[in-house]
Amino acid sequence: MEQFNDKAYVLLSGGQDSFVCLVWALQRFNQVEAVSINYGQRHNRELYYAGEIAKHFGIKHTIYDIGNFITSMAESTLLNKGDHNQSHPMAQHLPASFVPNRNGIFLTIISNHAFRNNDKRINIVIGTCETDFSGYPDCRDTYIKAKALELSLGLDRPVSIHTPLMWLNKAQTFDMALKAQKLNELIELTLTCYNADEQMNEWGRGCGDCPACRLRKKGYEEFLTMNKA
Repeated sequence: MEQFNDKAYVLLSGGQDSFVCLVWALQRFNQVEAVSINYGQRHNRELYYAGEIAKHFGIKHTIYDIGNFITSMAESTLLNKGDHNQSHPMAQHLPASFVPNRNGIFLTIISNHAFRNNDKRINIVIGTCETDFSGYPDCRDTYIKAKALELSLGLDRPVSIHTPLMWLNKAQTFDMALKAQKLNELIELTLTCYNADEQMNEWGRGCGDCPACRLRKKGYEEFLTMNKA
């Protein structure tokens, strides 16, 4: 297992992927902080779960409230009413839940947070992936690498963006939690549901019908099959 002597900042949403990224970071970095963003999402209950996750692991947790900065300029069913299963009105090849350049804004905020702490080398951990990413362009590996370069140039110090889930699917993410002996915490302490339904299921909390829940449920079923083999 690769080890780092530096501090890591985990972008913690309160969902499955960011939880596993936090566990990954705690295994590898000397210090870990969590940063969450309140960006005007329809259901910000996920921020409560982010706080509970941070408390569970005993780490510092900062929430930045950026008000209507994103909602004033973006269309998305994560921000406004609408059907998550439809296409985005500005990009028919993308789902209605797409928030333009959301990860870019979040990564800028978390890197500025690290800069304010005067970290000479900034390490950010984010749960983006190209396997279960719904086609969001700002989840792609090429975008993340370009963003790391941009932030390094803008802050005049090295910025590394770690993406431990980039080439994994949801089943493999569940398996990561199992191997870290954190599967129960993953199921109980996270909320990924687009509808913020906190109903407990075998695979975690959620409505079971939105795209995020269907993806998580399918991944859990594949995870069980994978571990029976």
